Amino acid sequence: MKRNWYAAVILLALCLLLTMAGQYVVGTTDAMQRDVRAAYTLAEQGNYPAARRAYDTAAAKALEASSILNLLVRRNILDQLNQTLAVLPPCAEADSLADLEMETQRACAQIEQVRQSFFGGF
Repeated sequence: MKRNWYAAVILLALCLLLTMAGQYVVGTTDAMQRDVRAAYTLAEQGNYPAARRAYDTAAAKALEASSILNLLVRRNILDQLNQTLAVLPPCAEADSLADLEMETQRACAQIEQVRQSFFGGF
């Protein structure tokens, strides 16, 4: 009987950890997408210096979050996302708005892929 109680406690702890990890992934990816979209909005408005700073900030936050996300999702997905985010700041120029839009959409798709990578196993 005592073993069943320990097993139940361990199972409950694992469920709690998975729930917390899922909340972290959702919260982090939501914030990433908000940051990237906000930066693109600045570029659309013609405020390219602010857009470059916003993209730089988004890339730095994503790189920082990667240290924990590496424990939860496949590393190659995060590496691809971080590479894409690193390309965005220099693209925030008036003559490359179409390229910026495409790269921003790619980044948002990769952020969604990070989320799906975690939840896809369940």
